[in-house]
Amino acid sequence: MNLVRTVTIYKATQKGKGEKILQTGFQADDFPYNPPFADGKCYFAAENSRSLAEEYNKYYKDGILEVTIDKEIYEEYFQPLERPYQGSVLIELPIPQNLFPILNQFSRVLKSH
Repeated sequence: MNLVRTVTIYKATQKGKGEKILQTGFQADDFPYNPPFADGKCYFAAENSRSLAEEYNKYYKDGILEVTIDKEIYEEYFQPLERPYQGSVLIELPIPQNLFPILNQFSRVLKSH
């Protein structure tokens, strides 16, 4: 019986940001709130939507940040944020700044492809 106790989410990072986030975590300064273009949220691809992050990485070319979160925490704080990406079957996860401290508790890995 395979009991998966973690959920991994994916973020294609903008050029030069991946290494910084890897070191210092997600900071509000890196995701400014400046309507109408910047909503202050950090966008991830949900667990089964890694291809969405891969698509963005084609443009950003900085790698894909993987964050592995305890399943119970994910279900409580992050799963309610899941929504279809532009009407597709892929799921995006817009994480607001007030959840960055929770997000920062979990391990981050930057993968170059």
